[in-house]
Amino acid sequence: MAVLADKALTFLRVHAFIFLMVAYGLFIVMGAVVLMVLEQPEENLLVQEVRELKARFLADNPCVEERSLDGLLMDVLSASKRGVAALQADSDECNFDFTSSLFFVITFLTTTGYGTTVPLSDEGRVFCVVYCLVGIPLTMLLLSCLTHALLPRVTHTPIQNLQLFWGLSRSHAALLHCSILGFCTAALFFLLPAAALCLLEDDWTYLESLYFCFISLSTTGLGDYLPGKIQNQAVRQGLEFVTSCYLLLGLIVLLVVLESFWELQQFQAVLRFFSGPRLSELNGLSLDELVLTGDMTGPEEEPQYTLPISTISPAFSDSPATPTIELLPVFGLPSIPASKDYDHSSLRPNPTSDLCHSTSSN
Repeated sequence: MAVLADKALTFLRVHAFIFLMVAYGLFIVMGAVVLMVLEQPEENLLVQEVRELKARFLADNPCVEERSLDGLLMDVLSASKRGVAALQADSDECNFDFTSSLFFVITFLTTTGYGTTVPLSDEGRVFCVVYCLVGIPLTMLLLSCLTHALLPRVTHTPIQNLQLFWGLSRSHAALLHCSILGFCTAALFFLLPAAALCLLEDDWTYLESLYFCFISLSTTGLGDYLPGKIQNQAVRQGLEFVTSCYLLLGLIVLLVVLESFWELQQFQAVLRFFSGPRLSELNGLSLDELVLTGDMTGPEEEPQYTLPISTISPAFSDSPATPTIELLPVFGLPSIPASKDYDHSSLRPNPTSDLCHSTSSN
């Protein structure tokens, strides 16, 4: 039974990534099915309401042709998709004043892209493409540098303090710190801003405000909600500037939080499980054992000796000033003390004895 359980566990570990891909595909299909069930009835009701409104308008105005009305509605919707409010064409509001252009650039570089303001000219589209090729990598580099600069102060130092003062292990200290950090981030960048937007926008509910905060910081930017649409020009510009600052600061904080969670041992364990075991783990060998085997040595690599052939140490001599020459056991010789009473000439060849030995042999 134990052998069968081990085989099953090994099979799951080997094919964990395949199971993850299948589960993710099912998760996408489930999301599509849920949205279809929830949104399709609302869409059908809205379509029916628009058709009734159009029929009523044509009945009340028999001089208006249906084809002309459809053309007018298509032009209005096309202008609205390009950021121009046809119903407010008589106002002095502009989508590309300095504040609005700054808001567009920040949403563009952070890949949020609400879609409410788009370039209208071909020159503007070409500039956006070139600007994007340089600006988005530069923005990602800046955010990454800020994240790595803040991570030691925001994450590493508090974890060390929890270990030092509370006596927690590193794993428990990191888990506690990330939990507190996640709660504070949710409160300061989602719950409280949603409450503020709910107060500023009279026609927004708290759920709609929270939805806007999540859509913005997740860089999804659907554009169905944007603060300041029905406000005057000054209020709209102020809200756009505040939203720009909120996007930049929120993305930096979220990156720090995600990096902190990424370093958790529990998260790394899950990642290693789904990435599959290594060959050494399947063969029951550790990394140290693989390094000590000869298979890891390349054809051009030579063995490196970490110990010298002989070492000089005064530890085994009678006098502290007298060194001792120690030969390694590979030569099969004992340590030879280099003292004053020792005859060093015994180690030298005696030419006289060798000559006598050769004469007697002859």
